[in-house]
Amino acid sequence: MTFQTIEVEATFAIDGWPNPSALYWAGEALTVVDVGRRWKDEDGIHMLARVQDERVFELHTNGSVWRGRVISEPPHTA
Repeated sequence: MTFQTIEVEATFAIDGWPNPSALYWAGEALTVVDVGRRWKDEDGIHMLARVQDERVFELHTNGSVWRGRVISEPPHTA
């Protein structure tokens, strides 16, 4: 899946890394419950964020725009 422009609520630490607390995906407000791997490259900051329904998003920001994509869905139980 390609990145989509999204809204993210985040604070920034003194070292410049964002700490997201919520994101808005497809009109739904999702609480971030855990942040995983973070990395920087030439196009900005990337990080993995898990939300309350166990989906994992890759978030990307260049400092002014946030983009996101789902990279992992929780297993479905019968």
